[in-house]
Amino acid sequence: MSGSALSGPPLSGPKGYPIVGVLPMLRANTLQFLVDAARRYGDLVPLRLMMSTAYLLNHPAHVEHVLQTNYKNYRKAPMIDRLKPIFGDGLVTSEDEFWSRQRSLMQPSFHRKRIEALAGPMVEVTQRHLDTWRMRAASGLEFNLSEDISCLTLEVVLKTMFSSGLGEDGPALSRALVLANEVISKRVWDLTSLGSLLPTKKNREFNKAVALLRGVVERMIEQRRATKDYGNDLLGILLEAAAADTGEFMTRELLRDEVITLMLAGYESTATMVAWAIFFLSQHPRHLEALRTEVDTMLAGRAPTAEDLKSLDYTRRVIQEVGRLRPSIWWFARVAVQDDIIGGQPIKAGTMVLISQYLLHTQPSIWDDPERFDPERFQAHNVMKRSKFAYLPFGAGPRVCIGSGFAMMEMQFILSMIFRAFDVRITSDANPAFGSFLSLRPNEDFRAVCTARRRH
Repeated sequence: MSGSALSGPPLSGPKGYPIVGVLPMLRANTLQFLVDAARRYGDLVPLRLMMSTAYLLNHPAHVEHVLQTNYKNYRKAPMIDRLKPIFGDGLVTSEDEFWSRQRSLMQPSFHRKRIEALAGPMVEVTQRHLDTWRMRAASGLEFNLSEDISCLTLEVVLKTMFSSGLGEDGPALSRALVLANEVISKRVWDLTSLGSLLPTKKNREFNKAVALLRGVVERMIEQRRATKDYGNDLLGILLEAAAADTGEFMTRELLRDEVITLMLAGYESTATMVAWAIFFLSQHPRHLEALRTEVDTMLAGRAPTAEDLKSLDYTRRVIQEVGRLRPSIWWFARVAVQDDIIGGQPIKAGTMVLISQYLLHTQPSIWDDPERFDPERFQAHNVMKRSKFAYLPFGAGPRVCIGSGFAMMEMQFILSMIFRAFDVRITSDANPAFGSFLSLRPNEDFRAVCTARRRH
């Protein structure tokens, strides 16, 4: 039962308000509240939520216990059900045997060789998209970088998922996914689900966005099934995927849910990380120059391929450092099935534990000068010094993100292709605030000016 030999003085934490505890503060600014609680109260922080107490875990040993050593004793928290209006019964929200079956069914689709086979379409989409950057570079006009990168990653998802481009649905899909993210992020911390049933303007917009998203995905699925030619893209692979034990195919509704889950994970969070990477590199010329030297040397002016991924080592380290400072998944919750002990603290069955990647990734006891952007942290000798549970941008344990390899390849390609051809100057706030959505997006979109790169 013991999750860690660590123990300490009696635990203390934020007091909160009568009856509701700290819920109002969690809902108002989840990120800032958890940061303040961790910095003030330490590795294991009790948080009073209504009539129960949850625990915020801030030590890699505690996290390892929950996500790996005793993972069978921890289920997803009921609050995750609030994500179902957008994710349905996909891998993000499903649990137990249902989740295990779906994971097993989908896992072969994300084998390294199958993902690398999508490199060509990824590069093709990126090259075509960057033609618009060449026109911007010639005009010198400022543009919305966040929105632009979102359109690019959405187009990559659609191309690799459906073998189709963005088309007229692109901007509407992008807005729908951003709105869904914003609304769901707040609903997670609502006291009840009643607020989602009220006919407010935001709820009407959200329902319209979900209907649009589901409609587009279902139309694409039906078009593919009608041709009876599944193809070699991700949708085709999923359409052909069958459970090894029964040979049953996924239902239309479940396939839709999994596709939407992959779209949101492969689009919004990736776009956010790429935009942050461009921002950080624009603020750190030394690291930008190191990345460019690598790209110029390894690619020599040509487009990248899957065989180049290992050679683009510094580019990968830049992405890893962005994943430390702005992880695509920055918190999650689990509930104990049976009584347990974590860090010497008894954890009763039914107790919720919160884990924040952002807190772990900026823990001063783990990372030297944790707010500083430094890709050298991910040189092999530095990685070996740390617990693997001190860094988990894609989660950890059996439920690690199934699409992490896809996301890393996409980000390596996009960054290498942008910075081999363009200089980018961020024209928006040089010290942007960022909010606690499902991913850590800046509160205001990045704006930028790009110019054609002058090679020496």
